[in-house]
Formats: sequence, structure tokens, C-alpha cells
Amino acid sequence: MRKLFPLKAGAKSTIEFVELSPSKQPNATKTLTLAVKGKETFSLGDCKYNVLAVTETFKNGGGETLDAFTALYSPDLQAALARRYDEGTSAESVNGKTIKPLAD
Repeated sequence: MRKLFPLKAGAKSTIEFVELSPSKQPNATKTLTLAVKGKETFSLGDCKYNVLAVTETFKNGGGETLDAFTALYSPDLQAALARRYDEGTSAESVNGKTIKPLAD
């Protein structure tokens, strides 16, 4: 994990892992590749955040892509604020998080 964080523009890492479940035995490894493409500004509600655009690609043991998206990660909040799917295509969509103030 020390190789991954803190995230920096241009960084790329590949992690091999086994997904654990209490109800079944693991059957194969999976791979997560993270590539920090760069910095941008992301608006969420009335606020703007400086974020890192991080492509995340999950593959199964056979190399088949299971999921791929760009996470918009805020170093200040230490959280991903949104995911961008189908980037650069006509089907591009952004799924953002909702941030609410703490209750009094």
C-alpha cells in the first residue's frame, strides 16, 4: 500500500489479490491496475474540489476485464467523490457521491 498512497500524477500500480468470502473458498486471483492520469477540478453541488483522475481496471485470473472506470479522488478529503464510466464515448456518465453536513 505504501507504493500506492499518497497518489501522485503519473503513478501506475498493479496489485494481485484474492477476493475473500465467508461463505466460499477463493477460486482465483484478480488484478487491480491503478493509473493516475492527472489532476482536474470536479464540482459536486456548490463545491469545487481538486481531484486526481485515477483509472481503475479490475481483471479476473484469465485477464478478462471485470470492471473499468475513472475514479475522481480528492486528496484533501481522502475519498473518491465520483466514478466516470465509458470515458471519451457518447455513453460517458459520472456517478457522484452526496456530501451532507454532519447533524447538529
